[in-house]
Amino acid sequence: MADTGDIYRITTEKVNLRAGPSNEASIRTALEEGDELIELQSEGPWLGVRVLSTGEEGWVYGELVEQVAQSLLDEAMPTGPFVELSGDFDRLINSVNNQLGYNMVDQVQKRENNTLQITPTREWLLYGGREAHLMAAVAFYQMWKNHQDRQPVNLVLVDDQNENYISINDAEAGPMLSIQEPRQE
Repeated sequence: MADTGDIYRITTEKVNLRAGPSNEASIRTALEEGDELIELQSEGPWLGVRVLSTGEEGWVYGELVEQVAQSLLDEAMPTGPFVELSGDFDRLINSVNNQLGYNMVDQVQKRENNTLQITPTREWLLYGGREAHLMAAVAFYQMWKNHQDRQPVNLVLVDDQNENYISINDAEAGPMLSIQEPRQE
């Protein structure tokens, strides 16, 4: 099954690159056997393509090419707990997770009163250190604040007993930070 991003190779001596998905569409150029194309779209048996060597775009009849590489664009991208709030932030946290060798966050939940509750993983609570937890809480807070269009928000980082560990609450005077020692069994 063809997908956008698949790579094709011309399999016949000459193939017309057309302006549209039809034999009646004007010819833009002639492609030669072995030329490689990337699929941009499809319509019936026609492929909308870009010629890899020149960047020129047009349409070729699908039976005149063979697929040589499958696109990875439609494969599920790994997602983390922040993907619904901010795809960019989620990718950043996934990058940090890869550097650490374990995940930082187990669960993210929206609560009432514009509160975001973060449940860290046990590994991050044990190995992250208090400074790392504080810095991450500030980043989580800022991402949540941006997501809520700069409205007043609350952030709660809970320990592995589901007790408040770090809280940041918007108040009239600005964000207020509260830290409790995490309880661990």
